[in-house]
Amino acid sequence: MRAFVRHARDLAAAFGTALAALECDVRVGLTHYSPVRDTLAGEPPEIHPFLGDYHLAEALDAANADLAVHGHAHAGSPRGLTAGGVRVRNVAHPVIGAAFAVFELPDPSLL
Repeated sequence: MRAFVRHARDLAAAFGTALAALECDVRVGLTHYSPVRDTLAGEPPEIHPFLGDYHLAEALDAANADLAVHGHAHAGSPRGLTAGGVRVRNVAHPVIGAAFAVFELPDPSLL
């Protein structure tokens, strides 16, 4: 289990570094796994560690992401929020009930 956690932490750190290095107006983090418990609500609690990792949320917050999008939690919930206020959306097909979802972000020039 320690190796599993270490691997997840290392991957999240690399994700955060890459996300922060982007030169862009809008920063969207796309992951397979959930960064927050909010979007795991509805999944059996005993499998939560295999569906997400809070280290991803820390990376999103540190990189000042505008949105996080993930799948994988097929019985989860559609919306969540990181501790730093990044909006998280679970776009797994069974959750959104559609082939895709459209998200509108604020125009960065207005911020």
